Amino acid sequence: MLQPQHGQSSVEFGLAAVVLLLLALGLTDLGRVFYFDVGLAGAAREGARQATWFDPKAGTNPFLYDAAIKAAVDGVLTNSGLPASSLQNPGGTTCPSTSDANTLYNPPFTDDAYGAGSINQPLLYICYDGTPGLDLTSAPADNSLKGRDVNVILVMSFGFATGFMQGVLGNSIHLAVNTHMIIGGF
Repeated sequence: MLQPQHGQSSVEFGLAAVVLLLLALGLTDLGRVFYFDVGLAGAAREGARQATWFDPKAGTNPFLYDAAIKAAVDGVLTNSGLPASSLQNPGGTTCPSTSDANTLYNPPFTDDAYGAGSINQPLLYICYDGTPGLDLTSAPADNSLKGRDVNVILVMSFGFATGFMQGVLGNSIHLAVNTHMIIGGF
């Protein structure tokens, strides 16, 4: 005669619940990564679009300077529920260092480009004409940069909300978005 096994289903549920909870937490972090990446991509695209706009009546690019580009980027970031960016240009680092020495300033970037200890803080680099150190604090009075390029680069060290992904991938992962557009004019 078999003895009744009281509590067996409770133990099985407890073991299965742990696995399901870990999966749910991992999916939560994965969803946040995708959400942040889409928000960063939209913000970089809007900043680059703003920078390249040409006013035919004035014959200038009125929004081709740091503050105007940052305002466009931050507008999309904040509407997406993300923090406003931190502009890196005033420190003289207009183009982040790449880890593969590409001259178009496309990812991957070196670890120092992501800022030490700045978790979930978007860092904004505006690279004018592929020239490190070239910084525009005001719009040019003419259309002299017509046909040149502007890179609006957002990087961020994404910090996980749950401990599950930290155990697998470390404290953070790097997200990087580079939108490259040609400055308009005639």
